[in-house]
Amino acid sequence: MYLEEVNVIFIEPCTADANKMRFKAAFSRNISEILPYLNAEIKIAQYNHRAENLTFNQGIKIITLSSETLSVAKIINETDAYEMCDYIKNLINDIYKKRDVIVPLFEMRKKPSVLDIYKYLPKTNCKRCGESTCVAFASKLIVGELQVQQCRSIHENKHDGKLDELKKILNC
Repeated sequence: MYLEEVNVIFIEPCTADANKMRFKAAFSRNISEILPYLNAEIKIAQYNHRAENLTFNQGIKIITLSSETLSVAKIINETDAYEMCDYIKNLINDIYKKRDVIVPLFEMRKKPSVLDIYKYLPKTNCKRCGESTCVAFASKLIVGELQVQQCRSIHENKHDGKLDELKKILNC
């Protein structure tokens, strides 16, 4: 196993959202060699090779991995923090196992725009997701306020390939 432990250092109220919490955890080893592989696999990640950090969203959570630490904002509670530590540990270990078949990506990826997301949506403005337009849905999807599953129209057969492409862009 590449990474044995992810140990919580602190959990405190979140500065980005008063109703949420944030935490910081330490990795049992330096993971800087794995960051470019994670960058290649997590399509929505923002990676800075020189600073040795990678940031991505999972739902509303903002996750930042550096060479020695994990920081996560907008968690619900302490249990969520420990579950996230396990998730990140498993993700890093899985990527490490598959690193021979992954081409590492050292460059910072351009974050998908609202229009990049919108072009894969049905463009029906059906409001079944709770938003007034598909553009509004795309803007909330990109920041993690909504999930792709909430667009009911995209799951219909006539939009088959679009759902797969959208999931690929959003890494879900």
